[in-house]
Amino acid sequence: MKSLRAFFIPLLLLGTAPTESPAQQVTGQDLDKVLERADALLEEAKVAYAGAREKSSVEGFVDAGFKLEEARIKYIVLQELASPEKQKIAGDRLRAINQLGKLIHDGKVAISGAPTGSPTEKPPAPIPPDPGKEPAPITPAPFTPGPPGPLDVTKRLPIPEASGQRDAEKLIKELFKDQYAKKALPDRKRLARVLLDQASKSQDDPAALWVLCREAQDISAQNGDVTTALEATEAASRFFDVDGMALRNAALVMAGKTAKAPEDFAALADAMLKLTDEYVMADQYEAAEKASALAVQHARKANDVTLTLRTTSRNRDVTEAKMLFKAMKIVLETLAKTPDDPAANQEMGQYLCFVKGSWDLGVRFLMKGTDPVLKLLAEKETALPSKSPEWLALADGWWDVSEKEKSTLRKTQVVAHASQLYENSLEGATSLQKIKIEKRLDAASQIVPSTGAIDLIRLIDPKRDHVLGEWSLEGKVLSGGGGGIEFARIQVPYIPPTEYTLTLVVERKSGQDAFFFGLASGNSQWFVSFDSFLSTISGIGFINGQNVNTNETSIKSGQVLSVGKPVTVVCSVRKEEILVSIEGRRFTSYKGGFDHLSNPDYFKVPNTKSLFVGANWSRVAVSKMILTPISGQGKKLY
Repeated sequence: MKSLRAFFIPLLLLGTAPTESPAQQVTGQDLDKVLERADALLEEAKVAYAGAREKSSVEGFVDAGFKLEEARIKYIVLQELASPEKQKIAGDRLRAINQLGKLIHDGKVAISGAPTGSPTEKPPAPIPPDPGKEPAPITPAPFTPGPPGPLDVTKRLPIPEASGQRDAEKLIKELFKDQYAKKALPDRKRLARVLLDQASKSQDDPAALWVLCREAQDISAQNGDVTTALEATEAASRFFDVDGMALRNAALVMAGKTAKAPEDFAALADAMLKLTDEYVMADQYEAAEKASALAVQHARKANDVTLTLRTTSRNRDVTEAKMLFKAMKIVLETLAKTPDDPAANQEMGQYLCFVKGSWDLGVRFLMKGTDPVLKLLAEKETALPSKSPEWLALADGWWDVSEKEKSTLRKTQVVAHASQLYENSLEGATSLQKIKIEKRLDAASQIVPSTGAIDLIRLIDPKRDHVLGEWSLEGKVLSGGGGGIEFARIQVPYIPPTEYTLTLVVERKSGQDAFFFGLASGNSQWFVSFDSFLSTISGIGFINGQNVNTNETSIKSGQVLSVGKPVTVVCSVRKEEILVSIEGRRFTSYKGGFDHLSNPDYFKVPNTKSLFVGANWSRVAVSKMILTPISGQGKKLY
């Protein structure tokens, strides 16, 4: 596997931006001190990450990320200006930084469905699968608070020796020779899943683990199964000292050569966009440009106009970001030697916020900058305001900044950030303030390119969409149901596309019975239910007229939703499979045609093609309901 340096083109030497004063000369002695300080910052970031993990602290994760960014700056400069020996050290450290950066990001996301600084309850323990069901494939483990232990979080196993790989491969192909013998597409996809499942049980055998992940990746990529291929690369990069982004890129490039159906190209385009964002966050702009260009190609082959616009816009932004990064050479050199330089902090803060969209890190630099307006906004933001008026005032401040920006990329990033703050300020805002916020959000939608994701909660009007029970909307939280109401429900005024992913964050407020949500595709409408029959059974229904307690998706899980504990549910609706995951782990699934699915009379809503949410003898709060289209076109009812 190539090192990070093989992908990191020395952009810093290609151009500089005009500055008020010449860059400070960096000597060999300076570089020794830079390396020493960078290593110290990396260790501090590891300790900060462990502390944030133990305390489930979003602010702690942000602090770890800031220290990591300071270390990254120094290693980048070393990689370009130091001796070959120190350049190699810097390259290795940058790979460790990328690994730790992903852990920090995942940890922060896992404990916060709200903005940075508004931590929620710790997620509940994952629900174990039913012993009688198909074993769950290996997936990235969700963040679980707990003691950090002595393990260095950036350490990974070395790739096994070739001889060990050969022995493991021989044994694997003997054990699964019947599955390997089948060449039909569905059989090959099943084989990849079987191997990935076996990998989750083989962590005590590094050679077998590596080969199982590699085989699952290659087989799924060769058959256009993007989801499984990415799960395999994620599993490998969790355990082995490999460049995870390069591994994902290789899998996606291979899958792109065999993809045929429009939905396959749509999935590839979406995956390439996510990989592009990872490359940008790591300042690997050559690789980001290639990935975004491939995303455009895949989107066009998918014949999806919206996706094509998204990928084209992102490709343009990456090109601009690359040029702006080239201009950062003097700034990075200055910060490597003099971390508190006001002008350099100003430039770095604007680059992180306005170019990369790393606001939680960028504002820390802006606080030490020279612009009094940006400095004041940054100070207010790091104070982690919790009251609606504070969020609104902060949003107004950033909106004013956006109106002075001429760069499309920079303006878009600032408007997107202001929009998030405006949405955060909805809860508790007065009626007049809400009118202002909605107007700003509408204006922002004309500036910020659509990500394709749709915030379904924003579409709901409880008075208009109510079907049964008491439903209310406070800010971005939909609450409803009722302790004495059977099958309370509310229609979501949206007809989904053919294939999509629905992500919900739901919290039980009271009761012990079912929370359910309705899905649809084409002319079929059905539901997913948790804690049915007094918190004893969960599943997908109706299937061939059978409810969740009698069909093949039935899970006797015990209670999934506990009072006061938010749970993240992800449902992937595809032509070949409907997959339900909880807290990042596969929960249940259905394979078959949509025509076998139906909705019972007691779950009916006015539109038989729309989505819906409900609760039985219980009250629930849904704080997130995001739909990401994969193929086809969705439609708002109003």
